[in-house]
Amino acid sequence: MAKNKSVSGTLLYVFFLLLYILILGIGIFYGLGKAWTFAEEYEEAIPTKVMDAYIADLNENLYDESIAQTIESMPHEFQTNEEVAALVQEMFSSELSYARTVGGDGENSIVYAILCEGSPIARVTTVRDQSKAAETEFGNLPWIIEREEFDFTGLYSSMQITVPQSYAVSINGHYLGSENLIETNIPYDVLTPYYKDHPNLPTKVTYRAEHILGHIDPVIYDDLGNVTTIDPNRDDSQFIRPIDTNIWARLEAFAVGFADPYLGYSSNVVNPDVGYANIERFLYPNGELAARLKLTRDGYEWAHTTSYRFEGAQLTNAIALGDGYYSIDISAQTVITYPNKGDNGVVHDNNGLRVLVVDYNGEFKALSVERYMIAQS
Repeated sequence: MAKNKSVSGTLLYVFFLLLYILILGIGIFYGLGKAWTFAEEYEEAIPTKVMDAYIADLNENLYDESIAQTIESMPHEFQTNEEVAALVQEMFSSELSYARTVGGDGENSIVYAILCEGSPIARVTTVRDQSKAAETEFGNLPWIIEREEFDFTGLYSSMQITVPQSYAVSINGHYLGSENLIETNIPYDVLTPYYKDHPNLPTKVTYRAEHILGHIDPVIYDDLGNVTTIDPNRDDSQFIRPIDTNIWARLEAFAVGFADPYLGYSSNVVNPDVGYANIERFLYPNGELAARLKLTRDGYEWAHTTSYRFEGAQLTNAIALGDGYYSIDISAQTVITYPNKGDNGVVHDNNGLRVLVVDYNGEFKALSVERYMIAQS
């Protein structure tokens, strides 16, 4: 009898043990299901997940209607819609990224900046998807894109260029006009001393063009309509046309003829009256230079030098100023002996003469002279 009771007790224990295990298993399974559900909801509720998908889709579909509308609304007077679209697509082929920016409350809305090579091109607003509230068990609502606002103005560049007033500049076949001018009447650096007396000398202008996407080089046309380039390392003499060969030959003859009597007169060696008579035929009658040289004759009555020798001269540059006026540069070599100086007082000079001349009755006459020393090579 006692044995039967022991077996019954054992069976009852096993029954309750199995029941406990079953209940515990159901509880664990239920708990795991809840945990899994929570994990799924939590993952869907990560804010960056929707942005990762958005960037992937943007990389896959580089152009859509909203981008097209944005481009059409942007000023781009030097580029067509198609050209801008092509540039945007090309830029989109670079790595796109996103970063959180100002806006949104952080709990139910977050704003991100879309970046192309580090430059912002759009703002995207994400919000909690309230339509999923009934489908979530733990209240972890996923995020969705509420609004996207493209703005490519951060990709704009501008161009500013200074050219002679007679030149033309175009971008993508669009010529810059008066509406693009920001400065006029800019003197040529090499003509600065002459504008007061020659107001019709050529000048430069500065153009500025805005709303250009991408890197675009302007096309420059000279006054004959030829495509040209500007050397930033040269002065404005690059814009001045070379002197006609016949005029150059006449100026060259004047330069060689003028240099010797002028430097000889200035050396204080020759008799001042004789020296002035030698130079007078090269001077503009009653001009500033003629008057100045006459005034110096008294000062030349006593000599500072003992000998002067002229060794040659070359015309090195000539600029036409209009109305028969020219600015010429002469390089002239002389040997002068000074008393009471070392090396027997002998000095070899390479003289620079900048002479303003005018075509007067078929001959060039000097109006003024600026003297400078040229470094020995």
